[in-house]
Amino acid sequence: MYSCRGFGGVANLRCEICGRKIQGAPRYIFVEGAKLVVCQICAKFGSEIPTPQISRKTLTKKAIKTPKRPIRKETRRVSKLTFFEEEYELVENFGEKVKKAREKLGWKQEDLAREIKERESIIRKIETMEMIPSFNIIKKLEKALNIKLIVPISKVPETPPPPPKETPLTLGDAIVLKKKKSKR
Repeated sequence: MYSCRGFGGVANLRCEICGRKIQGAPRYIFVEGAKLVVCQICAKFGSEIPTPQISRKTLTKKAIKTPKRPIRKETRRVSKLTFFEEEYELVENFGEKVKKAREKLGWKQEDLAREIKERESIIRKIETMEMIPSFNIIKKLEKALNIKLIVPISKVPETPPPPPKETPLTLGDAIVLKKKKSKR
């Protein structure tokens, strides 16, 4: 998803800010002390690092290597039930449901995380509803806790409401009636 510096060269680079495929020459910038490879659009978000001019004679593996991308933590992971979102929806109180089922089994968050092979922080975020779990994590939680977190969407054809039988007069209706009476 991010830049693929070692795999295919410049053609496969992705912007480390917006994630778009970089068209043309990549820009190297500093953002809060981190060196990033970005597209021309996102280059305005940092101070640009001048790229050194390398002659073809000095082009070696060392010259081609670019600095390692800093590890960025995701503050909030939001995933949608992309493949199944048209057929299923996540229950509204999924965090509370997971917490109650875990406590009913006498497990700590650490125990549940070990059981479904996920990080404890993910379990904490799911229980506090800071994160919407992926479909795979939902399935693991359902299996481990023996609960249902996704339900099929009921597809009820939407019909327009029937028109009211007797509508009260509005100001516009009163004006129209008054004009009709004055013409007579």
